[in-house]
Amino acid sequence: MTDTTDDNQQNIESIELPGEEIKKEIRNQGHAEEPQTAPGNFREASYVVMFIAAVFVVNALETGSYRTPWPVAAVAALVGLGLFIYSLYLQSSSKPKK
Repeated sequence: MTDTTDDNQQNIESIELPGEEIKKEIRNQGHAEEPQTAPGNFREASYVVMFIAAVFVVNALETGSYRTPWPVAAVAALVGLGLFIYSLYLQSSSKPKK
């Protein structure tokens, strides 16, 4: 008895109304986001790392300490700039050549 109800449910789910296909196409046209590419991911990561470096720089300026904050800020800024340059490199190498 349960087999027939499962078959009926599967048949009901597979039935589409005449306007459903058009509605699906309309929903998918303008609202679908394109998948993020690798250069975009690296660029976003570089922005985050450079923001963290800016926080370290502000902290170093406020405290006036020359021991820990400045080297950390410099390394974080270099990593952020490195990620940004690498994202530009990936973006330029992914473009089709004419």
